[in-house]
Amino acid sequence: MIFVNVRDLKAKASEYLQAAEQGENVIILSRGKPRATILPLQEEDFEDFILAHSPKFRRLIEKSARDYQTNGEGTDLEQMIRETREELENKNRKSRRQRP
Repeated sequence: MIFVNVRDLKAKASEYLQAAEQGENVIILSRGKPRATILPLQEEDFEDFILAHSPKFRRLIEKSARDYQTNGEGTDLEQMIRETREELENKNRKSRRQRP
């Protein structure tokens, strides 16, 4: 685990990215307090990471659990993944169009 302040991160970003690629967790500090992390992420884990950190996907899972408790029916997992993937793709397309 590596701790780095924002100033050093700006100066040596590629060095810390390389450390993360080699499996290190990089903790970014601002004024001595932890603010963010750079985590190792393999290409094959990317989709799982996105789904695990997607607020919409979490809401869909919570809604499905409530629906199941209420009436014994939930939402299809494949449908939730499809909807979340479509939303992310739409956001990516929209952000690419907004770039100068």
